[in-house]
Order: sequence, then structure tokens, then C-alpha cells
Amino acid sequence: MARRIGLGMITAAVLTVPAPQSWAGLTRRIDPAQVLPLDQLPAEFRESVAEVIRDHTFHRQGEPDSFPCNAGLYLSLVNEPVLTLALWKDLAESPVQLRRLGANRYQGEDGAGTTATWDFVLRTPRLHVMLAYLNYASPRSTARIDARIVLILHTAYYREVNSETYVHHDVEAFVKVDSRGWKTLARTFRPVIERLLEDQVREAGQFVSLMSRLVVMHPNWATQIAANQAQLDSDARSRFCDIVAQNRQPGASNGRPVVIANSGAEPADTRRR
Repeated sequence: MARRIGLGMITAAVLTVPAPQSWAGLTRRIDPAQVLPLDQLPAEFRESVAEVIRDHTFHRQGEPDSFPCNAGLYLSLVNEPVLTLALWKDLAESPVQLRRLGANRYQGEDGAGTTATWDFVLRTPRLHVMLAYLNYASPRSTARIDARIVLILHTAYYREVNSETYVHHDVEAFVKVDSRGWKTLARTFRPVIERLLEDQVREAGQFVSLMSRLVVMHPNWATQIAANQAQLDSDARSRFCDIVAQNRQPGASNGRPVVIANSGAEPADTRRR
């Protein structure tokens, strides 16, 4: 989970396997206008986003997921990756570092050779679009990878008959490897990268669901972590704390959650209590 922090941090793990390769020309083209409302994107990002979608090396559409969550809390976790990462790092040791460079720009490092800088090019309650620039330098060889990633999050909101609010979302990722000279071993490594990307897309969506449940169950802990985040502006901190207070449940814990490794499962699996 360490490299799957928030939706942006998917960019820091998509291609971090030994000797990743590029497969230019081996995938079918997709019309960007059929994927996104390009006219809603800022002009300076429009062509780059369209190019990554149209000439992608890899593409994965995640399975839709639905879970109970207040819309305001969900949007806080999606829109503030610094906060989401801080919540997770308080629970589990992680080498991931994340900096906010501007109102819509972030930079993250995974501690294993990958740096990703990404922009929120569109942020609405129902549609988020991120454009990421990824650089991977292998610590064990001279291998280097430069890639661009377009990450798309579609979201809908509805109420159940008991008036509980639910979020329904899906994650879609387009990856374009810009490095040259990787085509020779394409057919060998393509299945590995595709499986990794599929896992990353699925777990990115699941991570938001997990963090929303932890915040609701442990509101005091969540607000304390948010209050200590200097990278968040005061309005964002206050807004998050207000939302958490408004969604406090009668049986909520006053302590912090504990994440326990499950020794009988895969290394990445955890149990929450």
C-alpha cells in the first residue's frame, strides 16, 4: 500500500519493475474526445492529455466500486493527497514523500527510484483528471524510464433507502512511455506491466474507500493529523475537520486505528481494527 497513497501516487508505482519496456504501435488508438470533455481542460494541458490517451502504451479501466461515504469527505480525500498520505503514514511506515508545489501540482517520490510530478487538470465533484510525468531510475542498473500518465476518476453519488450516502466511482489510466529503445523486449514484459497496472488501478479506488472508513471510525485521530499538516492551507484544514465532525458516528472511537500485517496472506495484505 505504501506506493498507492491517494489517487496521484499510482503514478509512482505503475512502471517500477525491472527493465520496463515501451510498446509503441502495439495498442489500438482511442479517440480522446470519446473519453473526456477536452473543451473543459485548460488549454495548456489539452494536447498533452489527448496525446497520452490517443497514443497510449497501456490502458486500464478499473471495475466500478460503491461504498458508504459522505460526498464532502470523499472529495477532501481525493482533492488533498497530502492529507491522505499523512493519514496513512501515521499508521504504517512508508518511504513515500509528497510535496505540494502549487494549487494543482504535486510531486512524489517512492524511495525506490521513481519520481512523479502531476497536475490536477480538472477537478469537479463528478470528474477528476490528472496528468502525471513519471521518471524512473533503477538503483540497480542504468535503466531509466520517462512516461506520462493520464488518470481519470468518474464519480457518482446516491442515497440508499436508509438515507445513507454512497459513492460510486471508477478509475481509468492511460500510460504513454516516452523513453526510446525499449521495443525489443516488448512482448516479454508487456504482460507483467499490464498486470501491475491493473492491480494499481483497482487498489487506487479501494484505497479511498479504506481511508474514508478509517476517518469515520476514528474522527479524533483524523482531525489531529489534519491539524498538523503545514502544507494544507487553513481553509482546507478547517473544512476537513468540519466534515469529520458532522459525520461522527455514535460508536466512533476516540483513539487511532491500528493496521496489522496478516502473516498468513500476501505481504501487501492487511487487516484493520
